[in-house]
Amino acid sequence: MTLLELDSISVHYGRIQAIRDMSFSVEEGEIVSLIGANGAGKTTTMKTISGLLNPSSGAIRFLGQDITKMKAHIRVVHGISQAPEGRGIFPGMTVLENLDMGAFGRKDRSGMGADMERVFDLFPRLKERQKQLGGTMSGGEQQMLAIGRALMSNPKLLLLDEPSMGLAPQFIRQIFRIVTEINRQGTTVLLVEQNANQALARADRAFVLETGEITHSGTGKELLANPAIKEAYLGVG
Repeated sequence: MTLLELDSISVHYGRIQAIRDMSFSVEEGEIVSLIGANGAGKTTTMKTISGLLNPSSGAIRFLGQDITKMKAHIRVVHGISQAPEGRGIFPGMTVLENLDMGAFGRKDRSGMGADMERVFDLFPRLKERQKQLGGTMSGGEQQMLAIGRALMSNPKLLLLDEPSMGLAPQFIRQIFRIVTEINRQGTTVLLVEQNANQALARADRAFVLETGEITHSGTGKELLANPAIKEAYLGVG
């Protein structure tokens, strides 16, 4: 079943066109990766899907419903949640308070409790430090918190924007293992990531963005084996 569909989306910052006539879909249960250099339009794409940016043309559909003009907080209620680039946690709030903020639109207390336990199972360190202020945690711990907060809305589609950015290698490996586990548990994932090796290795399908356009697409394995992708993004010539 098609979960998300972008249909000829274009996005402008003033007179600058950041996304050009982009179309792709995400099927339920997949991990889909978007890779590309800085400035390729990856984060703009994610912000447009989550409702933080409005497209200048085209349509976005989620579970068949047109959500192009839907407000960002309503999209969360419908099942789209994002862990943004730079994490965006609330530094003056505790871990528990940050997680509670992720469930702001929910009224099912039992479901919220179950999802809190799921987050703590995925990230035991958050359970250990639930009374600690978010701003006093390491970068890797803050990334765990950002993902955990996004999961607290019980999303059908989890948007992850550069989850490995600025992290030490041991945290990078851990974060990607957890992304795979989140998907295995039933959450569809759209992943934007500069670590192309990790992103493609875990992707059912992937797209390469260059200057706001999709230039390559295929399975993760196909793109990993593509000589042009190897040379441009994997450091293999």
